[in-house]
Amino acid sequence: MRSFVLSIFALYILLKPLSAQHDVDSLKNILNHYPNQDTIRVQLLNQLGLEYWIIDPVVADEYGNEALRLAEKLNYMQGTAFALRVLGVANWTRGNYELGLIDLLKSRSAYQKLNDELGVANCHLNIGMIYADQGIVNRALESYRQALDGFEKAGRSDRIATAYNKMGEVYIRSQSYSQALEYLLKALAIHEKNGFIYGVGESNNRLGELFLAKKEYDEALSYFLKAVSISEKLNDADGMARGFLDLGRAYLAQANYSKANEYLRKSEKIAREVGAKKWLRDTYQTLRVLAEETGRWKEANAYATMYITMKDSLFNEQMANRIAEIEKRNELAAQEKELEALKNEAIFLSTQNELNRNLKFALAAAMLLLLVSAYLFINRQRLRIKKDRIIYESQQEMANLALQKARLEQSKLEQELATRDKELTSYTVNFIRKNEVINSLKERVQDLKKSLAKSHSKEVQQLMQLANSIQDVDKDWEEFRLYFENVHTDFFKNLNQKFPQLSAGELRLAALIRLNLNLKEISSVLGISPNSVKTARHRLKKRLNLDKEESLLAYLIQMDQTA
Repeated sequence: MRSFVLSIFALYILLKPLSAQHDVDSLKNILNHYPNQDTIRVQLLNQLGLEYWIIDPVVADEYGNEALRLAEKLNYMQGTAFALRVLGVANWTRGNYELGLIDLLKSRSAYQKLNDELGVANCHLNIGMIYADQGIVNRALESYRQALDGFEKAGRSDRIATAYNKMGEVYIRSQSYSQALEYLLKALAIHEKNGFIYGVGESNNRLGELFLAKKEYDEALSYFLKAVSISEKLNDADGMARGFLDLGRAYLAQANYSKANEYLRKSEKIAREVGAKKWLRDTYQTLRVLAEETGRWKEANAYATMYITMKDSLFNEQMANRIAEIEKRNELAAQEKELEALKNEAIFLSTQNELNRNLKFALAAAMLLLLVSAYLFINRQRLRIKKDRIIYESQQEMANLALQKARLEQSKLEQELATRDKELTSYTVNFIRKNEVINSLKERVQDLKKSLAKSHSKEVQQLMQLANSIQDVDKDWEEFRLYFENVHTDFFKNLNQKFPQLSAGELRLAALIRLNLNLKEISSVLGISPNSVKTARHRLKKRLNLDKEESLLAYLIQMDQTA
């Protein structure tokens, strides 16, 4: 009887809109006293996870993972889809964009299978938020428009307003201020009409960012203060971290350094407590500017270091390595440019000195000549100097244009390398997860084979054959090879040229080692045991003529970079 009453009360709370902290506390209290491991418990966990992403994304991640495990155990597809969305949003809040995108794409796929258009639209919105944070404007707007279509079909004015807010934010970043203002004002009007306090706060914050971008600082401060006040009432940690950062930026723009420092410190404290890396990164960058403008160069250098460290932590290891390579090339290019400038300066000074010597000689000679001859000679020299200066300035302008073109090409290369690295990492993670699931399935089939009667042996064998057919290593390898060669273009070519005796299997193993995968991950991809991987590594090391002490990974990395 007690369990039945708790179930009815839990459903009532879940159906009732959550708008304040005491409702979150009510959910936690029900969860703590709810004994059943059923779909209602999954809904409670998911709702808590969704509410906690603005309070503490780490706690939201814990609720989402617990909900996902139980939903999968119960084969509760609706709960699984919701849990994946909770995890995706929690990862986005903390700046874990790649993990967040993977979770949200899985959630969208699950909602599509359920024909849940509202769930699909919510996933489009959250995916757009990840693209927006990474500056991929076109993809962000595409996702937001898909979300908007779904919300309009569902007649959800509250979600429509949220989509307007997100689209307004993207238009601010692309400096389309009139479009941004139109969407943000529509969002604010809807949220105020619906009494959705969180949405009102979000709209005020984005309007503040719009006016800050337009350098209308008093208007910006007015909206930011309203937004922060709402975030504090809702205990919205993410909103407070962002709002205090925005207030700091606005006061910094007005040269009100004490106020700027006060709010930036608050933003840093909250962002650190909840692990919001993206706000920590932006706060350190703004504190660096504040320190520079107030002449505190040592602090500015320290904040610059913290900004770079936090910025790098938002990328995966492969991305960081690629950026390091690009920065090294930039550094060398800058050094060459500096040497060229010094060389040009030396030539120019030498030319000027030569001209000065000629001028002195001419003046000395002019003492012996008629005044008219001296006057004509000096004028000719002046014309020559003017012509040389015009030529020099023209050459400098051409050099600057060439430098701008080189920077644009380098920026495009960096973006292309970043995209390829992300695609390779994402494919490799999915490749490994798929094979792990299949290997786990095969182990379960083997266990069933031992426990079931011989009369079922045919069905068990068919299951094993099905698992083997899904785990098509050759087909998966061809797809993997395409992604791998997009990033490591000449890796296989150089290996084959230097070691033509290597087999196809050894080339596969070399590629997986180059990606720094561990034994378990390699065994999952190749469909062999970890011990077999160890043996294959040892054999490959011999084939590459390496000593026992030499690192196989270091050798492959060196070969790849040399290429």
